[in-house]
Order: sequence, then structure tokens, then C-alpha cells
Amino acid sequence: MPAQALAAVATLLACVPHGNRIELQLDRGSAELLWLTPSTFRFRRALDGFLPELKAADRAPVEVEIDDAPGTVRLRSKFLDVAIQKHGVLLHVRRVDGMPLMSDLSEPAPAAGGVTWDRQALAGVEFYGLGPSTDPVLGLRGKAVRAEVPLLISTAEYGEYHPGLGSYRFDFTAADRYRIVAPGIDYFFYYGPTPKEILEEHNAVRPAAEAWPVSSERFGSWNTLRASLLRLVHGAMSAVLAPEFDLTPYANAPPELVERARQLGSLVPKVTPGAVGIGDFRKQLDSFFDVYALEIRDRGHPTWHPLPFQFPDDAEGARHADEFMLGDEMLVAPIYEPGGKRAVYLPRGIWTSIETNEVFQGKRTIAVKTKSLPVFARNGSIVPLDSAVGIDLHYFPKLGAEFFLLEADIGDYSQVHAAPAADTMRLEIEAKKDRNYQWVVHHVEKPAEVGFQNVKYREAASLAAMTDRGWFYDAARKTLHVRVRVKADQDCIINLAW
Repeated sequence: MPAQALAAVATLLACVPHGNRIELQLDRGSAELLWLTPSTFRFRRALDGFLPELKAADRAPVEVEIDDAPGTVRLRSKFLDVAIQKHGVLLHVRRVDGMPLMSDLSEPAPAAGGVTWDRQALAGVEFYGLGPSTDPVLGLRGKAVRAEVPLLISTAEYGEYHPGLGSYRFDFTAADRYRIVAPGIDYFFYYGPTPKEILEEHNAVRPAAEAWPVSSERFGSWNTLRASLLRLVHGAMSAVLAPEFDLTPYANAPPELVERARQLGSLVPKVTPGAVGIGDFRKQLDSFFDVYALEIRDRGHPTWHPLPFQFPDDAEGARHADEFMLGDEMLVAPIYEPGGKRAVYLPRGIWTSIETNEVFQGKRTIAVKTKSLPVFARNGSIVPLDSAVGIDLHYFPKLGAEFFLLEADIGDYSQVHAAPAADTMRLEIEAKKDRNYQWVVHHVEKPAEVGFQNVKYREAASLAAMTDRGWFYDAARKTLHVRVRVKADQDCIINLAW
């Protein structure tokens, strides 16, 4: 290292706590570390001069132990152990049990447009995020990316978010490190450990989600449809939570493309249908989207769950940016090429095709050919779909499941539960308002009895003939339908016995 570079390396002289703010006094420049929660801190540094003052936010005190030892200052919260190397002011973040999370490898240095420094990239660790992209693979290893959204999620159980305005670039082409080029040194560190928990920490500090257009093309094509799908999934992995999809450019497209665009549009909460319109599936998703709108607001979770977000331990999922989970319940694999077919990767578990009721074992790739939108329900889930008679509750045994239906007009939830127990199955609705429901229980044999205690439900000759407290068994699909009207504040329990 040249002598002039050595001379420029800063040294930490003292560590002075001011509540949650830890002032780091340097021999040149200035720095501070601000604890927001035991899992989240914000680190800021100026290479020369003073940091601009931040408006203090009211936050609960975070208990932190400070150990000022020769060569290193350690800050320990309930979950994190932050070691600050005095020579160079490098941060090394571990879990309190010693597992390494994030580690600086070089002191920040001036660069065109700001500063640059290197961070460790441990073997086997993958990185996601940094904004919408048309890359078919979600992982960032081996790539250099200009970040549209400077939120990075690492499978090393942490996320980092750089809130400053300006241009950011992340370079993951080296095997053991990644390089950050940023307007300045100002970032939030989030300990997860999972992507869902990282976004929950991020949700507590970021501003409200802003709407963003998925596409700006004037004319729709198969290429723009594919690009829109990929941008939506990458955007979701980057906590870009309010996409807007305009179907108007597809108005004069060929019929097959129009239908596929309509299907994709049906999955975006805010869509401009124009003359194209939206698919029938969208009309069934209103209650579902109402629930997940609160997930966005309260937890910072996207409605579209990229596979690494939902299945962080499945490395294969990162290779499939063209499919996603809709909430926790459904895997959706839109078709974006002519011909009506595509490959679909199914993560670990048991999956049911909503269209055919066919069952597939996961952890494999299957071939699908259909005119419909490929949707697969996850075993152990309840999928609520709005219907002409009320809400259909599709239950996919044999794991227990629950779903909370938002009753927006009264600010409360109706709860639905289902679970097998020995040779019976229990279905329960805890209603907060009057509504008609139809349970649709998949993959079961015909029951000997449907009811609760002394109330026996009536078997109908057909689905159309079914009335309140009636049931019908579809032998061809091995699906049981039970219709019931539930009043507000009523707990409706149905037992199925074989």
C-alpha cells in the first residue's frame, strides 16, 4: 500500500454513547452508530469533516454493552456483536453466538461519485435484491449491478439498505468479496435471520411504499410480458411493494398474448386493465388481496413472494425468477411465451394444480401445458376465493391450516381453520360478519358423516342442489363441498367422519 494511502487511514480514538447513538470519535472525519432495535443499526461516516445532523426519532432504548479493548471496540446487543476495528474503522458484525454475518474488508476510499469499499462474501452465501431486473436468475453472484433500489439481502442472515440519494453500484464478480460504490457511507444493517424478518426490520425504517410502473413500453409483446414478470419478482425481493401494471399496451396484440397479459395482470393488486380487461381469477382474489395488503403495510412483505423469500433454504429457487408464491398459499408460474407451455419448478412439499386437482411431489421441475394460468396450492393451506355465493375455502390436507379474512368495514378478522385428527377432520369458521361459505376439501374419500354434535348435514345429489348445511362429494375429483351460512360472532364447527 502506498505511503500516502496508509496515512489516510482513520483511527478510532473514543467511543461515546448518547443513548442509542454511539458517537465514534476519529482522528480524521467522523462516524456514528445508531441502534434502532437489538437487530437493526444505522452506520454513518464522513471521511472528512462532520456528519450532517439527523432528526432524532423516538425509539425505545436498546440495551448495549460496550467493551473498549486495545485495537477493537465491541458493541453487543441482545442479538448482535459489532466489532469496530480501531485502525481503519472497519465493522465486523456477528451474531452473539459468534457466527459471522457482515464484515468490511477495506476502509472506504474516495471514488468517482462518492466512496467505495469491499465487504466479505463467504463461500456458499448468495445475495438478492437491488431493485427490479429482467435477469432470469435472482442471485447476484458473479454480476456487477447498478442498484435501482439499494436494498441487499444476504443468505448470511442480514440485509443492508443505503438510504442516501444518488447512484449505487454493487460488484459481486470476485469470489470472496463484493464491492460497494456509493454516494456516501450511510446504511442500515438488518439481522433477520430470514428474508421475511429482514423485510420486517426494513419496514420499520423505510418510508411508505411508493407506486412504481412495472413497464413503460407503448406496445406490448412477448418480450415485454416476460420482462414485466421478471421485474415484478425482482422488485418484490427488493421490497418494492406497490407495483402498477398497465395492460393498455396489449390492447391490439394477438389473442394468445392478450390472454397471457390478462392473466399476469390479474395477479397485480393495482392494475390498469384498459380494453384488455383482467382474468376471472382476479375477481376471486379480492378478499385474498385485502389480507395481504395489511402484510405490506404492517410487515413490509410483498404479496408476490419470490421463491428465495418463501423458501430461503432451497438454493434451486433462486434460479427461477419467472415464478413466485402468491402469499404463502399459492405458487404461480405465468406463461409468457406462445404455445401455452412452460417448465415449473416446485419447491419441497406437496402441490395441487388448481385447474386439474392433480397432485405433484415437490423438489422437482414439471412440464405444464394449459390455456389457463398455472397455479398450484401448497399442502397444508386454505385458499379463500371469492365466488357468487360468498367465499369458497379450498383446503388442501393433510397438514393443518388457517387463514384470517379481513373484514375491512368493521376492522376485524374472521378466522378459518382446518385440521385432520385421526379418522376425522375438523373445519371451523369464527365469523365476524354474516356470510355464505363453501368449504372445498381436496383429496379426501367420501365421508360417512358431515355435521357437528347432533346436527347432521344433508348430502346433495349435485353441486347445484347443495343448500345451507348441505354437502356434495365429487367422486371424480375426490373433493368434498360443504355449504354453510355463518352469522356474525358465530363459531361454526364442522366435523367430517369416515
